[in-house]
Amino acid sequence: MMAFEEIRAVWLVLRREYVERVKSFSFLASTFAAPLLFLAASATPALFATPHPVAPKNVVIAGAAPQEARQIAEMFQSFGRYRVTLATNTTPEEHAELTAMVRNSQIEGFVWLDAPAIASGRVVYTSRSGLDADGRDRLRRIIYLALLRTRLAARGLAPSEIERALQPVTFSVVALRGKGSGKSEGDPIAVIVVTVTLITILEMSLLSYGIIVMRSVLEDKTSRMVEILLCSVTPRALMAGKVLGIGGLSFTQAVIWGAMAAGGVTMASRIPATGVASGFTLGPGSLAVFTLFYVLGYLLYSSLYAALGAAFNSADDAQYWSFVLTLPLLFAGMAAWSLFEQADSAIAVALSLVPPLAPVMMSMRIATGAAPGWQIAISAVLMIAAIYAAWVLSARIYRVGTLMFGKKPSLREISRWVRYA
Repeated sequence: MMAFEEIRAVWLVLRREYVERVKSFSFLASTFAAPLLFLAASATPALFATPHPVAPKNVVIAGAAPQEARQIAEMFQSFGRYRVTLATNTTPEEHAELTAMVRNSQIEGFVWLDAPAIASGRVVYTSRSGLDADGRDRLRRIIYLALLRTRLAARGLAPSEIERALQPVTFSVVALRGKGSGKSEGDPIAVIVVTVTLITILEMSLLSYGIIVMRSVLEDKTSRMVEILLCSVTPRALMAGKVLGIGGLSFTQAVIWGAMAAGGVTMASRIPATGVASGFTLGPGSLAVFTLFYVLGYLLYSSLYAALGAAFNSADDAQYWSFVLTLPLLFAGMAAWSLFEQADSAIAVALSLVPPLAPVMMSMRIATGAAPGWQIAISAVLMIAAIYAAWVLSARIYRVGTLMFGKKPSLREISRWVRYA
């Protein structure tokens, strides 16, 4: 009977925490505003890299060989960011005039292709600010191909033979890691998109909702509401109800974010220009495992945050230890990004087995297809063991700390609560 009453108390606290918070404006705003802000932050570099919002820059191609200069001008014009003008006069006076135009901001820059430059292959682009990396590589390749055609033609090759010799090579990457016979060239981009999305959702949820659990405990403690609640429920049931209720809120938000991300990836995969391959999908099994580690990660961190809220009297007092709890997640995020291309290395495997790091690291390895079933099982078992230890530790701190007021407790005093509670 006691067990049933405790479960009922957990359910009542859980429902109260969930219903009150899911109706709040802050939950609705964060649920829909956060993905939009993340999308804006991701799209801003690409937006300014496109030629449409920025006026095209005026560039002059000055070449002693009209045919080659025309080829370079046409190909560079097709790039879209530049308005290209062709000039066939390559006298010193023309060079001085173009240089003056650059200095007076009349043109962005000019390519100088006089006879010595064509013969030596040393071409100079003069401009006010230089070219961006993409434009520089593209212009270099365009000039190289134009001069290569000239050299091959000078050696007697017919135009059709030159074009056949310069036909581009199709290069594909086949990854045998994970399920299936291999993945196509566009798939790595899709893997990056999915992995970044998973890690972002995971870290944002674990950090934000762990802090929400801590603040909820602090609010009940500072308002003395906890004294009234403990008249009806046990400390363990109160803590479990808070953790599970806010956990349900976190899971609701994660499902909404996941659905929005899946819709975005699906739409992007239908646009060839995005480079997101439609062939890459995170299967039901991988999604189930990711959900498992999401839940395990939340239970681990939220129980520790609940103990943190019970141990101190204000958010300012708990701020230092709150930062300490965020360090494993921050480290895991940096490690996941650094080891993305080495997801099956020994260090990645070892980090994915460490409980505080496992939610992020194992999610990254699952998304890249580098985590075999036995490693996932071991990591999950270690996570469950860590959750049990954290739950016992936090329950003891919670039992005493929620009724302790006054000075900020020392670490020695908190350890005494753990021993004797």
